Amino acid sequence: MTSVEITGVTKRFGAVTALDDITLHVQDGENVAILGPSGSGKSTLLRVIAGLEPVDAGEIRFGGERQNDIPPEQRDVAIVFQSYALYPHLTSRENITLGLRHGKKLSRPDADARATDIATRMQVEHLLDRKPRQMSGGQRQRIALARALARRSGIVLLDEPLSGLDAQLHAALRVEIASLLQSVGATGINVTHDQSDAMAMASRIAVINKGRIEQLGTPDELYRRPETLFVAGFVGTPPMNLFQVDDETRASEFGTHFGGEEEPITLGVRPERLHAGEGRSHSEEVWRLTGRVVLIEPTGRERIVHVQLPSHEAFAILLAGDEVPAVGERFTAWCEREHVHVYSRATQQRLGNAQERGVTLREPALAGV
Repeated sequence: MTSVEITGVTKRFGAVTALDDITLHVQDGENVAILGPSGSGKSTLLRVIAGLEPVDAGEIRFGGERQNDIPPEQRDVAIVFQSYALYPHLTSRENITLGLRHGKKLSRPDADARATDIATRMQVEHLLDRKPRQMSGGQRQRIALARALARRSGIVLLDEPLSGLDAQLHAALRVEIASLLQSVGATGINVTHDQSDAMAMASRIAVINKGRIEQLGTPDELYRRPETLFVAGFVGTPPMNLFQVDDETRASEFGTHFGGEEEPITLGVRPERLHAGEGRSHSEEVWRLTGRVVLIEPTGRERIVHVQLPSHEAFAILLAGDEVPAVGERFTAWCEREHVHVYSRATQQRLGNAQERGVTLREPALAGV
């Protein structure tokens, strides 16, 4: 097992800063996900860890040893690419053993034995004599993963390893990959734009945006306490509902506020923290939203109900399948004040919840819809 320490890493491509002062420490045997949208710098970060791209500033250390000047072939790293990168003219066994024989200098019998062992553990030993064109996408992905794990490297890097797979196989493989990384004791770094993959596979998640890490934490920490407006709007399905408070009138979709911060703020509520109906009447702790249902998304056991407010903004609420209103129906939802997050629009940082910051309602919003 090998720790990965990234300290103050910056990477530029001409005038574009792809990575901006990135610091991330991954512990021995830990599985961390790098989560972000396209163009956020997550794949560039993976490439500088592997040594495929040099850094312009900062340090990369494996197990305390500086890697900046060490070429990629000498770093103890295995990579699983999004495109599988299997040689089409070789069998699965040959794809797995090629790096073992030429890179690790194993004899053919030892390389074959290791390939058979890892393929058996991944339940793909029956595919060892097939070529890539004779296998499905999921089978090719398993062989690509087996090739990486057979190297017994201390660090395994995964670059969007599950994109392009059907939903059922996608869900099964992410559990399988997380289990395999844990069983071999490798330190895993998984780059993905899919928050479901990140939350299912990783013990911690680094959310990256515009080349900077916005927040690092457990899946539960990111979901319950998103520390920036970007994380609040990016993590969660559906994402957090965000409502701006007018700088002058201090009005939002909930009504007119007083107390708390004088600076410009945005309020956020998770869809599952909203409840149908009026809630407790005359309670200062209950905030309400009223609008008309414009869309209902079935997700299986639950429905995502989208409600348009008089201002033409909308919010989403999660409801059980047996309590869903009809499209066009007037709908009121309520939430507890303590479940309303308060963000600074100037710094984009979370300030706390409305109860902690002393933000309360002077006048509730009129429900004239």
